[in-house]
Amino acid sequence: MTEEFHLGHLIREELDRQNLTVVWFAEAINSDRSNCYDIFERKFINLELLERISKVLKRNFFKDLAEYEETVVKIPTQM
Repeated sequence: MTEEFHLGHLIREELDRQNLTVVWFAEAINSDRSNCYDIFERKFINLELLERISKVLKRNFFKDLAEYEETVVKIPTQM
């Protein structure tokens, strides 16, 4: 991944890929439509909300985040 990571955009892309509406998504995560559009603009999302979204969309966004972090953050294997 060379482009900047953006969870909100990934969520919106997944919603579109599954042909789901924002109204459906809002109801599924117990939110309102305007808040969903706000979520789509967030680069990062709190863990509780991300867990709910991952379950609703049946996609592990934590894995997407971890894969991105592995390419950006270089953590030594031995300290």
